[in-house]
Amino acid sequence: MLIDTQGLKARSFNAEIGQLFTAETVPDPVQLTLHRLVEGAVANNGYRTPFSLIFTTPMNVLLLEAQYRLKSASGREYMLYLSPIVSPGDGLRHYQAQFN
Repeated sequence: MLIDTQGLKARSFNAEIGQLFTAETVPDPVQLTLHRLVEGAVANNGYRTPFSLIFTTPMNVLLLEAQYRLKSASGREYMLYLSPIVSPGDGLRHYQAQFN
């Protein structure tokens, strides 16, 4: 079942850091690792604190900027918009999903 991302907070993903996610892609699914979570400045207007999820794939895998259906190892499913970001030279490709 697809989880609504509107009310999610950063802590919703704490247990999934380091875990594999599977993206439904054509022709074959792609596995990504939730590498880290980055929290932004606390919002004073009552909205959630912004955060980003940083996913990684091996360098030989390239996902284009788009919305993907991701399933976590725990079975949770999300529709997330992933954008490739600059990789820090660790031999992995990095992608970001932002939550404002």
